Amino acid sequence: MKNKSLTFQVWAVSAGIIAGVFICLVLYFNISISSFFTDETYKTIELAQDTFLQSKNKDKNLELEEINAENIGMIQDTRSVTQVVYPYQNLNIIKRFSRSSLTNDLMKIIEKETMTQTETSKRYDYKLSSGRLYYVIKKTNFEGKDSYIISFMMDTYRNKLVKDVTEKLIVGGIIAIMISLMVSMAFSNYITAPIKFLEGRVKRIAKQDWYDSLKLERGDELGRLAESIEDMRIQLIKRDEWRQNMLQQVSHELKTPVMVIRNYVQAVEDGIYPNGTLQGTMKVIDEEAIMLQKRIKDLLQLSKLEYVNSKPVKNQLYSLCDVISDVFYKIKANNMELQWDIETLEDALTLGDKEQFTIVLENLLDNASRYARKKVEVSLYIEQGKYTIRIYNDGEEIDEKDFENLFLPFTKGKNGKYGLGLSIVKEIVECHGANIQAKNENNGVAFYIANIKNV
Repeated sequence: MKNKSLTFQVWAVSAGIIAGVFICLVLYFNISISSFFTDETYKTIELAQDTFLQSKNKDKNLELEEINAENIGMIQDTRSVTQVVYPYQNLNIIKRFSRSSLTNDLMKIIEKETMTQTETSKRYDYKLSSGRLYYVIKKTNFEGKDSYIISFMMDTYRNKLVKDVTEKLIVGGIIAIMISLMVSMAFSNYITAPIKFLEGRVKRIAKQDWYDSLKLERGDELGRLAESIEDMRIQLIKRDEWRQNMLQQVSHELKTPVMVIRNYVQAVEDGIYPNGTLQGTMKVIDEEAIMLQKRIKDLLQLSKLEYVNSKPVKNQLYSLCDVISDVFYKIKANNMELQWDIETLEDALTLGDKEQFTIVLENLLDNASRYARKKVEVSLYIEQGKYTIRIYNDGEEIDEKDFENLFLPFTKGKNGKYGLGLSIVKEIVECHGANIQAKNENNGVAFYIANIKNV
């Protein structure tokens, strides 16, 4: 069934549930109605007994020899009650039924029941070929003598009522099922129509046809799903624009050093030295090659950003102090002209991806070394039960208008490269459940990574 359409599944499940509930209700009500009307039959018999005794009219007593298995249903109308008093005129039941064709078994059963009954009134029933016979035996005083009044009633009226009510219940149930199925079909279409719409839009987005906005005016789960798809569409457009922008910039930057290297190589092959000497010419080629290498590294940064977005964060235990110290002294070794100060805890264990967090510190310390005039400070401390890292440099302060876009890709500072470093940092930090912000302070700039897990 999972391979069927959602509309069919909703309709089929609804139909199955409704049909199941209907069948259970029919069975339940049939049993309940049968029980109810059986009780009503006995109440009718008992009411007829009381009326008979109050009237003291013995003429209403039916001669027993007139009763037999064939005519007992014909003697009564659908709700008539036959009254028999025992003993009557000093005759017992067996003798009174001796000339009837009613079975002796029933006669013996009734006589035995009257002799053994201890209750004042008791209900009985007996299965005849023409139906079920309900009767009540009641102890009483009839014409001054201790007697039993035996009142009979066939199940004709009861069966008719049960049949009529059951038929009406079935008809009503069928109508209810048809209405419910129509409602369920309309509801399934109400549910599946926006799903089909979203499916079509997602397919278009997969083919990069994503420039039409997606709006679904609903406040339910489907509406929130549409909002999520719309957010995804916007992010995909932004990433595609970033990628195109990066490729254009990198292509332009790669084109110049490649062209210079080729021209110089061809000139040397022709015996011409553009810089006057072979050594000077080769130096230019080497410088352009270094520039080309840097541009390739920048391009790899873009791939690294994509990698960070797609790779799940590891949940490994590591020392934050060790990572900070390793990166600190590595960057310091390449910038010995600056003053480097570090202050960390004795130990700071945290959970996360050590490799990715190393990238964060490398980017921040590399930026600090490029922008610093004389000094770089690194400190690690506990704030509200979690770790905070502060990286400060005494370089030029950031303009207030630049703070909003500081962590967006391709947002470059004065000494920046392609503006990818801080965007990578933000992605990794937020994936670890922490947050990062920059502040102007002490005639410089400080970056704070806060809410790092403390284990």
